[in-house]
Amino acid sequence: MNFQLLKQKTLRNFAGNWGAAILIGLPFVIVTYFTATTGILYAILGSFTTVGMVLTFSEWFDFERVPEYPLTATFRNMLATPRPWGPFLLCIVVEIYTLLWSLLLIVPGIVKGLAYSQALFIYRDHVLRGENAPDINEVITESRTMMDGHKLELFWLNLSFIGWVILSFLTFGIGFFWLVPYYVGTMVNYHEALVAGGDVI
Repeated sequence: MNFQLLKQKTLRNFAGNWGAAILIGLPFVIVTYFTATTGILYAILGSFTTVGMVLTFSEWFDFERVPEYPLTATFRNMLATPRPWGPFLLCIVVEIYTLLWSLLLIVPGIVKGLAYSQALFIYRDHVLRGENAPDINEVITESRTMMDGHKLELFWLNLSFIGWVILSFLTFGIGFFWLVPYYVGTMVNYHEALVAGGDVI
């Protein structure tokens, strides 16, 4: 998969609308800043804000429509699902599974994290197809299947953001306001490319 094309597509999605993109990622950045060292609290609040970001950016990119009220859309999407708390519970289960594998060794934890990376996107795909209660474990299994042969690819894609991460730390965290939506938006487009058979469309 061409990472450059993938990132360029994300930049086109955000062109002229970076203010909205930053607002959508703002809850996650704030939660990370204040709770990143608290363990369980970060896992809970981080999951909520991740759901809000992913669903809001996915909706934006799918319908090519910038949310009129980005923060409102993000908070609405944190719990917007036909199955109460579904996406949130999915994120928690994924975190637990990844943690359990990480207790064995770091590498298995990283591998499983990559394998489970598409779960939230797949959950949303099920909901869009009209399935009111996607099964969490089935969604995770679908993610593992989808990522067969793509885990190393996603690892390198993640690693390609390391320069932006370093720059964000050098700016005392200010850069994360731009990096978070850029990264998550790229992951949204990555999922779309996977569904399309590896093509950036």
